[in-house]
Amino acid sequence: MVIIFLLLAVLIVGILLGVPIFAAMGLSTLVHFIDTGRESTLIIINQRIFNGVTSFTFLAVPMFILAGEIMVRGRLIDKLLDVARAFVGHLRGGLAQVNILSSVFFAGISGSGQADIAAMGSTVVPAMVKDGYPRGYAAAITAQSATLSPTLPPSIVMVVYGAVFGVPVSALFAAGVSVGAFMAIAYMILAYVMARKYSLPLHLRANLRQVWVALREGLAPLGMPAIILIGIFGGIFTTVEAAAVAVLYALIMTLVVYRSIKVTEMGPILVSAAITSAAVLIISGVGLSFSYIVAIQHIPQAVLGALTTISQSPFVIVSLIIVVLLIAGMFVGRTANILLFGPIIIPIFYQLGFSPVHTALIIIIVLGVGHLTPPVGGALLTACLIGRCSMPDILKYMWPMIILEIVLAVIILLVPAISETLPAFFDLGGTAR
Repeated sequence: MVIIFLLLAVLIVGILLGVPIFAAMGLSTLVHFIDTGRESTLIIINQRIFNGVTSFTFLAVPMFILAGEIMVRGRLIDKLLDVARAFVGHLRGGLAQVNILSSVFFAGISGSGQADIAAMGSTVVPAMVKDGYPRGYAAAITAQSATLSPTLPPSIVMVVYGAVFGVPVSALFAAGVSVGAFMAIAYMILAYVMARKYSLPLHLRANLRQVWVALREGLAPLGMPAIILIGIFGGIFTTVEAAAVAVLYALIMTLVVYRSIKVTEMGPILVSAAITSAAVLIISGVGLSFSYIVAIQHIPQAVLGALTTISQSPFVIVSLIIVVLLIAGMFVGRTANILLFGPIIIPIFYQLGFSPVHTALIIIIVLGVGHLTPPVGGALLTACLIGRCSMPDILKYMWPMIILEIVLAVIILLVPAISETLPAFFDLGGTAR
């Protein structure tokens, strides 16, 4: 028990001192080495890190990141906005609805919430402000809609989660489609309600010709998520092969079809994708080593035992875990939190009867709430920066969105069918309890 305390203490103190998450996790694993005093323990830890970054599934991470980078640099975002505007621009608070639907489309390209805010925010927020929307509201809806990216394929978070914790990535992608659609609809309903409250402007409905033109022009960027989903769910190729196809598709669209990128511009794109990929992979590798130490020290069992002293009710235990995740999400990024808490709480969810896919979606959604909350919510701060507004301005409109996120997380927790139906239908695994 002393070793468990020391391991967690080193981790927590390291994070509080501002040590990078991967370094704090790495230092905490050394407590186990000091405890055993065997050189073989250090060798095993290093092997786990190496196996983490060389996992075949992880090949999908840099390729999905590169594909998204190419599409963004190729300036195909405006075409996605035109498609969204043609379909939902006429609804009350039309540009807010466009913002949400555009994020759904863009999520199928980038797989990153931060990239979504940067790309969409710089385009949509000025347009919303020009049309009479409060700047704080425009930034808030941009931050909220960006939380869909880690939920929808090709989510980088899901690739990392599946690779580290042994859950089929294709099953997570399928679950993400239904959960993401459910959340997007809820976001749009809230946007409609808030638009009525603040008397936001209405726009004319697009005619059939405008819809057709928008769809025709938007076919190229929309083709990437379509190919990924059809290919994976249809059993045509694996997640890694889908990532490779996505890169090839992005290159053809931007270099050949639209010629929006020159070959000479590929250097900076490759460097940017490499830096982002390295950051994801190094924390994933250390996270796998940390997971190994957590497992052999029986920390999940110890935590569950401590929780059962508080209550024997599975509902209360899960509620306590969710509260911890909500608080952690306010301070640390989603991927880092998954690798920090996953080895401890995932076995607890399994023991309580949750399936791997259902557990993954609960954790991903709950941690996403923290991206919208002070003091260091990643989406919140990025939206303030991109939207050029103060924290009080954005928080005025953000609280209903945060409450909705929590309500949606509870619904997804209580209704497993939302996340499990599609993986079970396509027989992708991960739904057995």
